[in-house]
Amino acid sequence: MLAWSPLLVQKIEIHALGFVLRKLQLNRHREAEVAAHRHPFYQLILYLAGEGVQILRDRRVEARAGDLFIIPPGVDHGFALAGTSRPLCLVLEYESRPGTRVFHRHLPQQALNELHALLARVPTKGRLALSDYPAVLSVVARLLEPARPADPAPAPAPSPLVARVREGLREAKPFDEIARETGYVRDALSRRLKREHGLGLRGLRDHERLQAAQAALRETPGIAAAAAQAGFDDPNYFARWFRKQTGLTPSAWRRQ
Repeated sequence: MLAWSPLLVQKIEIHALGFVLRKLQLNRHREAEVAAHRHPFYQLILYLAGEGVQILRDRRVEARAGDLFIIPPGVDHGFALAGTSRPLCLVLEYESRPGTRVFHRHLPQQALNELHALLARVPTKGRLALSDYPAVLSVVARLLEPARPADPAPAPAPSPLVARVREGLREAKPFDEIARETGYVRDALSRRLKREHGLGLRGLRDHERLQAAQAALRETPGIAAAAAQAGFDDPNYFARWFRKQTGLTPSAWRRQ
């Protein structure tokens, strides 16, 4: 039995300037470890949620949502269990110029939100249509292009539904109340938001909370004060929640 459950598998062959994309896959790890192994191609692994230990040669790296690893051909790697939340991982298999250096960086929550929205537009199975390729190529570009400062592109205006839901979330209204005010039942509203925006009710709530938390950490000197400003009664819960969202403690995020 596989040590993971494939949620999305697309075997693709895209050639561009010496780069060949072979597969895009979304995996939910089961209660099993992955023994050290190697591939004749590059493998990119991005932790979208959950936690575990990524094994790279003789190193063991704790990995959480946002951790991205690029593993060159012939490099031994595996996975070990850690914590209670099984990871959801995006995996790319591709060919490129040969190299030996393992690459590791951490993506911010905003980048993860954008990737979730793009992946929601990729069919989970079956042959890709021509209209599906822009989303696939956007995923690849966001993951493989080197991070560099740039002027942010203007964000598209949210739909009236998304704007109204965000307003209710900022006012800390319960999900059921927001759903009634928008003319939906809770589950139907969450599905509509996910189709339209890439995030359901919980995802949007976490996004709004994270923005408030990051703003509070910039503006206030103490972690407890930042937690209170962001609407959290318990600073310890705030620290755990923030680390789950970003992979960093509030103090580490502020230093970065």
